[in-house]
Order: sequence, then C-alpha cells, then structure tokens
Amino acid sequence: MNHLSKCAVTAIFSIVAIGANAQNLARKIPADAKAVVTLKGDNLIELMSVKEFNNTFLGKKMLEKMPESVKGQTKTIADFGINLASVFYYYNQSNDSVSYNCVLAPVKNSGQIDDLFKQSDKKFTLNNQLRSFYNHDSTEVVIWNDEMLLFVKSSGKDAYFSRPEVSKRLGLPVVKDYSLTDSTAITTEPAYGGIDYTTTADSAMTVAGPYQEEPVLVRKKKAVVRQRKSKYHSLPKHKTSKKHPKRKKIKKVTVIDDQPVKEESYVRVDTAGPDIIIDENVPVSAYAQDIEIDTATVNENKRIAAIKNKAVVSWTKKMISGLFAKDNHSSILSNKDFVKSIDEKAEVTAWIASTEKAMLDFMPAAIFKGINFLNGYGSANVKLYLEKDAIRIGSSITLSNEMAEAFTRINKRKVNKKFLNYVNEDKLTGYMAYALDSKAYLQEYPKLMNKMYGAVYKDEAAMATDLFSLLLDEEAVSKVIKGDALFIFNGLKQNEVTYKTYEYNEDNFEKDTVTKTKKETSPDFLLMVSTEDTRLLNKLIAYGVKKKVVTDLHSYYEISAPKAPMPLYFAIHNGIIFAGTNIDEIKQIVGNQYQAKVSAKHRDAILKSNFSAYFSAKRLAGKIPANGVTNPGQLIRTNRLLNSLGDIYMKSNQIKGNVFSGEISMDIPVKEQNALKYLFSIAEDVEK
Repeated sequence: MNHLSKCAVTAIFSIVAIGANAQNLARKIPADAKAVVTLKGDNLIELMSVKEFNNTFLGKKMLEKMPESVKGQTKTIADFGINLASVFYYYNQSNDSVSYNCVLAPVKNSGQIDDLFKQSDKKFTLNNQLRSFYNHDSTEVVIWNDEMLLFVKSSGKDAYFSRPEVSKRLGLPVVKDYSLTDSTAITTEPAYGGIDYTTTADSAMTVAGPYQEEPVLVRKKKAVVRQRKSKYHSLPKHKTSKKHPKRKKIKKVTVIDDQPVKEESYVRVDTAGPDIIIDENVPVSAYAQDIEIDTATVNENKRIAAIKNKAVVSWTKKMISGLFAKDNHSSILSNKDFVKSIDEKAEVTAWIASTEKAMLDFMPAAIFKGINFLNGYGSANVKLYLEKDAIRIGSSITLSNEMAEAFTRINKRKVNKKFLNYVNEDKLTGYMAYALDSKAYLQEYPKLMNKMYGAVYKDEAAMATDLFSLLLDEEAVSKVIKGDALFIFNGLKQNEVTYKTYEYNEDNFEKDTVTKTKKETSPDFLLMVSTEDTRLLNKLIAYGVKKKVVTDLHSYYEISAPKAPMPLYFAIHNGIIFAGTNIDEIKQIVGNQYQAKVSAKHRDAILKSNFSAYFSAKRLAGKIPANGVTNPGQLIRTNRLLNSLGDIYMKSNQIKGNVFSGEISMDIPVKEQNALKYLFSIAEDVEK
C-alpha cells in the first residue's frame, strides 16, 4: 500500500473528526461478505475529542508521516476530509480465486481528499463527481465521492491458479503433480456475480488507465547467486554487509582447480529473496552450490505474475463497477445474524459469517489437508466496549445442534466448592478455574474427532474412536479425575539450586567435580483437582517411591526428579489432589491449618462459570527478582507498566440455545476519565 493510503486507512480506524449526519454505509456491503468489522466513530469522539487525539503520540505520528508536500496544509486529522463522527466498516469478500479486503469510510469534505492526492502527486480520474485512484499494478484502488470512500486491496489465490484447467486456459505452466486434497474447498462458481473472470468486461467507471506490465530489464546472460549455507557468507536476513555493498555488476574471473576459465558478469538479482545472498567477492568455485538464473527464467516469472495480476485486476474492476451508482439491494443488512450482532454501545464489532468456511478460505488447504477443525461451528462475533470504569470484550459463537448438545453435556459440571477452603485472595496474584464432566467429555471426544478427521480419514477415524472407547472406561476415569480444577498463581519466588560443575586443576592437569549453588526464579503456584477414587493414584505413588522419583514425607510427597526445574510437592486430602511449589502451604493444607479468604466477587466468579480467570498485574509488580531482568532500567519500566494495569477477569457463560459466549474485562483505575484515554496513556508509556 502506498504511503498516502496507509495514512488514510490509519486515520479512518483511529478516532476523530466532527461530523454532521451519520451515513449508514452498511447498505453498500455485499450480502456474501465473509467478515465485517464495524467501528462507531461517534462513540469514540464522545470519549476523546479531535483536539485531544491530535495531542496524543499516535495523532502526532500520523501527521509526521504525511508526505512533506501536504504537511503544511494538514495540521489536524480533521483535514483528511473523513467524517469520523459516523460508522466505518471493513469487510472481506472472497471466493476460491480472489480475496478483496475493503474499507468503507464516510466522507465529510471530498475536496480535502482531492487536495491530499494532488499535493502528494497521486493522479486520479474524475467522472461525474466520482474519483478513482489506482496504484501501479491496479490491485489497490481508492474511490470516493461526496458521500463515501472505498479502499480495496485485491489478491489472487495461488490454489486457483494452480488448477490444471485454469493454468491451461490462462497460458500458465501446468503443475503436473497437482492434486486436490480437499474437494469441498474447491467450487466452480465464478469470482464475482456470476461473471467469467477470464473475459474482460468494460468497467462502469473511468479508470486511471489499463494495467501495463512493468518493462523487463535486460540482464547479462548469466547471474550467479549463492545459498545461505555457503561458508563464506552468513549475514542475517535483510541486512547487507559493508564488505559486500549492492552493485549492479562487476567483472570476475571464474577459477576452477586453480585455473582461470573465463570472465563473467555477476549481477544482483532482486528476485533472489532474503534467504539467498549474493557474494560478489568470492569466485564461483568456492560456492557450496550455485544457482543460475538466466534472462529467460526472469522473463517467464514476470510473464506469469503479469497474467495473474491481469486476472485479479479484471475481477476487481467488475466487483467495484456500479457500487457507487446505486444501492446494493442484496446487502449485508439482509443477513439477520449480522444485524443482530450490532450493538450500539460497542465501539467496535467484528462479525464472521462462518468460522468453518473462514478457516477454509483463509488458511492454505495444504496445511490441513482436508481436516476441518471447526466443523459444527457457525457465525461468530467479538465486541469491544470502552466504558468509564472498565474495558470489556465480549465474544460469542453459534454451534450446530449436535455440537451444542455435546457442549451442554460436557459443561454440566460445576467447580468443587471445597476448593474455596484453600484460596486466600490476599496472597494470590491470579487464578484460573475450569470445570467439565470428564465422563461426558470422554464419551463425546470420539464423535468430535470423527467430525474433524472423518472427511479425509473416515475409516481410520472410525477405528481410532472405537479403540479409544474400548480401552477406556469412562465411568472409572471420571471417578479418578472428575474434571474440575483450580490453578492459583501466587507470583514468583527464588529458589537456591545445587548443581555440579567442573574446574581445571593445574597441579595434576585433571578436572575436579565441584558442587555449587545458585538462585533461580520460578513460579509459585498451587493446583487443585477433584478426585473420588484414589486407588490408582495410590498405586502410582507407591511405584514412584519404589523407583526413588517420589519421596514420601508422610502426609505429603515430593517429586525427586533430578532435572526438575523446581521443587514440586503434592498430596491427596479431602477428596482433592494438591500439587504446588510451596512446602509450607502443602503442610498447612494436610494439617487442616490453612487460612482461607474469599470475597463474594471471586466466589461467584469461580463457582458460577465453567471457566473463569483472574490476574492482578499490580500484585506482580515489585516481585520480579532483579537478577531475572538483565537491564535494571527495563525492570523499572516493567514494574511501572504493571502498576498502571487494572485487574483482569475472564469468564465463559452457559450455553443459551446454540450460542456459546464469554467475556474478558479489565478494570480502569479511578483516576482515569474513561477506557479510551486510559488505553492511550498505557500505549504512550509503552512507547516511551
């Protein structure tokens, strides 16, 4: 993206501008959009004015990065001509062949936008109040009028161009060993609106000019480049040695077996990429492996890129053709799920039409080879709320009927109330609680694996799940590990560790074994897991004691593994398995002397959700050992940042119908005015 476009898009998604009437640009978003992000500019302006934003480090940087030719005329982000007191949208429209990333922004003053382009020497065309700007290869387009601005970035998909029938039709090299691993990911639908994208249609708008292939530079007949593994060169990526400056060409004499052969020209080839580095001062015979890139290969690569780009440009022009001329009656507003996801109180909302299809669209098929990890998952959304006393992020996802029933069965268990007898919130830095029914999970697990792998490995998945069910007694396992747990993080501590090293004895020229001690930083935690049947656990403990990897300390045990990173103690008491790093805490638990303290807020958070978590950054501040951070200044800055953060909470909600949801939130310090200004203050501290 060119420099001006980057600044414009950044401005759109920041905050800003004072506007009058808010345009509802959602009607311009096509109904088949795969993902939509909604930003409420008016909500943001209520939290931070344009003047306040201009004085933030982000506002100053945005203006500093503007081209020199426009800095004098652009003194505030309000001069961008965008009406950010309205609603902005990002959306993705994609299929098997091409992906369009689009930004829709409301316009306040189209003349200001015109001036930005003119002052930056960016030529655009004007046709009936419609302006159009295309970048050098026409894959990035900016179109605007007095109402709205549309930015589109298009990219073709390699999987489509690799199909034999497509390659043959477009004149591309046919990949002989091409194989289709996931037939469900390939469709025969055209790229946009039923139009055959291999034919060029007249655009409904005046464009900056037809796409022209970049001229091919004439090079010498042979160019020699060297792979990184050569012993003569080991520069890191994207760096150039002072000994090997960039040069267009240099005469060299090739030496083979100490005999000069002929004089050749070595040229730096830009297409070599960052992993291939050219050494212009080493003879060819010294290379571990040489790669020859001749003029024909360079020209062929340019020809292939030009063919693909021409197709993408053609599709892009058809996609945007007529978008500004009329309302799109088949817009995203006809999608009830999208409309339902919008919350007027949320500053930002991100919506995905189908998480299952999104994974197939955006992740390379070769990675998963037809395996569908999100089979049974539907639409999803994430919402950001910037409130006076908290920052909240809510999320939800729809499930198929079968998946919803499985989740309901698995999540029917609650966290063991006895866990609260061993929680002291004055000591802890954070906790994480989780509860599932282990019997239901073991019963549903084979079905979930079948859904995930069944499309490709149907027979193998069926046999594996049958074997899994045969070998496991779900009822027996659920009694040993019931499925609920509570992890308490108490911070960091230092342990004195004994280790052996060797010292050289100059008297007898031998190595002497020396025992030394050092301090190591390790986490201080306590883990609790519910159990009902301890017979198997007792057998495992007895076996560990026999093999001298477990030390019996009467009412509790210590794991004696020599390479353990920290001392670990465990005990079985009151129907709970305890494991922790603090020996005094374990002693208090087994001796029924532990002093618990839990407020109603934390009690409800732990017991009323299948998943909950809490973290207090302030309580970790000051507890990081000085020797754990090499730079003392870095430790000071880290503690300052931790002290500025509020308490963080996470939780999941009970399934309602077919919707599974959760939330993460962070408290705002009392001295802060609102969440947005608080976020900027944190960002500014990090920047400094």
